Amino acid sequence: MIEVDATKLLERIDGMIKKIDHFKRVDLGNELSAWQTEDLHRNRPFTMRSRARGTATTKIRPHSLYEVEHSARAQMRYAQRMRRRTRRIGSIAITPSPLPMFRHWSTRPILRSEMIQRLIERMNTALAEKLKW
Repeated sequence: MIEVDATKLLERIDGMIKKIDHFKRVDLGNELSAWQTEDLHRNRPFTMRSRARGTATTKIRPHSLYEVEHSARAQMRYAQRMRRRTRRIGSIAITPSPLPMFRHWSTRPILRSEMIQRLIERMNTALAEKLKW
């Protein structure tokens, strides 16, 4: 009869599982926030963490709150100008010559490919640092 004491092996595997669980619940969200703060220069990164499911999601806002509010004010001014230029004859609205269309979006990507590569490198480095057996 052969007896094998597997308690050390079970403790080691249990420790590995705990490290993986901690990485996905805590370290992943922290690394996403650190990436936005350090690499994207955001003062308040928006990272949603669901520790129960072990997921983290970060929202990358293309503009600051000031720029968003400025754009909203500009759109309101454009709408007011259009209303002033419209003449009403009975129930028919006549616009003499429309102003150029107010374009309030950008066609540029929010993230450059270098930033995505930097995020991948950061995550790989964090994974190598945190998960050592």
